[in-house]
This record gives sequence, C-alpha cells and structure tokens, in this order.
Amino acid sequence: MAIVEEKGETEIVFGWAEKMASKTMQWAVKKYLHLKPTQKSLPSASDPTPLLLYIHIPFCLTLCPYCSFHKFRFDEPSALRYFELLHQEMRMVHALGYRFDSIYFGGGTTTILPRELGETIDLAKSLFEIREVSCESDPQHLGDLEDAHLQDKIDRLSIGIQSFNDDTLKQIGRYKKFGSAVEQYEKVKRSLTNFPIVNIDIIYNYPYQSEEALHSEIDTILTLRPPQVTFYPLMYAPGIRENLSKRWGALNDTQEAKLYRIIMERMRGIYTQRSSWAWSLADEGIIDEYVIERSEYVGIGSGAFSFIGDTLYANTFSLPEYAKILDSGRLPITHAITFPKRAIKQYRMMVELFGLSSDREHLWLENVFLKRIGALYMGKVSARGSYLFSVMMREFYNGMDYVRETMRRDLKKEDGVIRPR
Repeated sequence: MAIVEEKGETEIVFGWAEKMASKTMQWAVKKYLHLKPTQKSLPSASDPTPLLLYIHIPFCLTLCPYCSFHKFRFDEPSALRYFELLHQEMRMVHALGYRFDSIYFGGGTTTILPRELGETIDLAKSLFEIREVSCESDPQHLGDLEDAHLQDKIDRLSIGIQSFNDDTLKQIGRYKKFGSAVEQYEKVKRSLTNFPIVNIDIIYNYPYQSEEALHSEIDTILTLRPPQVTFYPLMYAPGIRENLSKRWGALNDTQEAKLYRIIMERMRGIYTQRSSWAWSLADEGIIDEYVIERSEYVGIGSGAFSFIGDTLYANTFSLPEYAKILDSGRLPITHAITFPKRAIKQYRMMVELFGLSSDREHLWLENVFLKRIGALYMGKVSARGSYLFSVMMREFYNGMDYVRETMRRDLKKEDGVIRPR
C-alpha cells in the first residue's frame, strides 16, 4: 500500500511527537525485551497457514564496525559444519508440522559459501512448498552467486551497498573491502539482469552528511534504476554508540528528518513507497522487512529469533553450543520472553503502519493520538506518519541490537568455531 498523497508541502520534522514516540519505544524496549534462559522449545504447529522461514548465516570475511548483527569471522571448516547443522535443524522444524512458503536468508554474509547455500535452498524446497527465496548479499560475492547458478534459485536479492560515495565508503571501512563506488555500481548493474528482483540498501544520515551528498546518492540510484531501494537511517547499536560517536560523530535527529524529506520528494513519482524505508518500481514486493507482512515466523541458525503466538524465542549465539544441542536431538533455543496481549497488539500496529498498511489492531487511544498529530490522514499513513514510524522502527531495531549484544556479551573467541566431531 503506497503512502497517501497530501496537499501542500510535506512536513517532515523531528518535533515533540517524534521525540515522544522515540522515548516511548525506548521505554517499551527496556520494559519488554528481556529474554530469559528457558527450557521451552517451539510448540508443534497448530495452524496450517504457511509462515516465513528465516535462516541466519553468521560468518563474514571481515567485520564492519557499525554492524550489530550476529556474526563471527569466517572459518571454513566451521561454516561447512554449520550448514550441516542448519539442515538438521530444518528437518526438526519440519517434524513439528510447520509449513513455509517463503525463505529469508540473513547474516552475516549469507552468500559466503554459495554451493552450500544452494543446497540449503534445495532442501527447503524438498521439505516445504517454497514459493520465493530472498537473500542478502554484498558486492563482493555477486560473481560467486552467478558462478554457482544461484540466480535460478534466488527470487529476491538484497545487496548491501550502503553508499555510492567513495569518501563515505572509506569512512565506514567498506572501500578496501568491496571496492570503489564505481566498481560497486557496475557489479550491481550486472546483477539487475541476472536476478528477478534486486534491492539495494543505502544508509543515510551519516554524521555531517550534507544534503548535496544525499542528492548525489539518489542521482546514482535513479540512473541505476534497481527494482527496489531501501533507505536505512544510520543506527549505532547501544554497545558501540559511544565509540562510533567519538570516531565518526554523533547522530543528529534534525538532520535525519531533513534528509528523509529529500528521499521522499526525490523518489516520489518514480518509485512507489512500500514502507517507511523501502521503495519499489513495481506495485509490490519489499524484500528486507519480512516482519511487516508476517506476524509469526520461525528462525533457524545460531542467533536466530522465532516469534510464535505470544512468545519470542532465541537460538544460542554460541556455535559449539548450537552444535551440541542439535546433536542431542533438541532445537537450539536457549532464551525466550512471553509478551502481554496489548504489547503484541501495539507491536503489530507499529509494524503494519511502518509498512503503510491499514491498522488492523484498532487500538483506540493510539489511533486518536496518531490522527491528532497528523500521522494518519484520511485513514492512511501520511508523509509525517511515514517518518514517525521510521523513528519508531529505528528504536525497535536498537532494542533488538541490545538483545543481541546481551546474548553475545559472554561469548569468547572459541564460540565462533565448531570443532570437528
């Protein structure tokens, strides 16, 4: 569902409502996102409705300083064993009666072992009625995907470019890793002809990023014309916020709002806005935010989350423990939290509105507030509402970063290596 068109000038500001929404989300995160050790496991499937299967690949050749996702430095023997364990876990989930029609691979670097990735897709398709496969990648591995003929198996490919500015790429440590902006542009351009749907990820609101620099990024995007583009505001995870603020500079909410407005004005009329962050040339198909249309999902792999019913489950973040638990015949869930009904309704309301869908939760007080501040206009999400829900989702992601940091806090170097059996 596209954003509603309003008359007059688009108002995008980080005002009192955005500050309140940000503080409210920070409060909710502190109140609810405290996973505790558990002996619980996934219940047997009680509903035949197909869900989404999330698969986490926690390996990278080098580690980007701003990335808060669960990952370890690549060790090939460990990664090869890890894919075997993934297959084991997938079969266990299948035995519980779960059905899936979509897969989303996240990481880490999901494409670090293309052959094993292809085998994992084949196994999933043999167990479930999979209609579409979405996968993240980086510019470095695009050629490997083509060499492994994965363009025949991946329906939606999301490429983490982050910037087409060489100075920015150097600042965030990606220039030496993935090449210059021109080199990345050419790699992405080639991929557009090889994969059915290609999304590129762009980060904005780098400290001191000028409006002219963002315009230049958008100029490049509009020349390239990928089927989808996702603009993420730069987020500092809680555990690295102080270090990155000193190293790169503090994040600026007022600047973020100004840059967000530029994105909306430049993309509108050429692309269709699909969520607060994602834009599509077609009328459907966001690739990154799988939680928007999926209120429940199952995650497999170390550090993966599942949300079933009223409970969020987390797999162990330690690779040796992941192997040990699976080899004992159990799913590798080690932590969980059960949410009150109203909190779940509020979360789903936020996610639906972030995805520019109509609110299906019908929370009266929240709806009155959103209408009064202009976030909803004629029953639909307004331009200001789009930015408001971007702010809220940013804070939710910061909260999940906190959960991951907490789960990884006591990990040691050996937790990133799976020893031979």
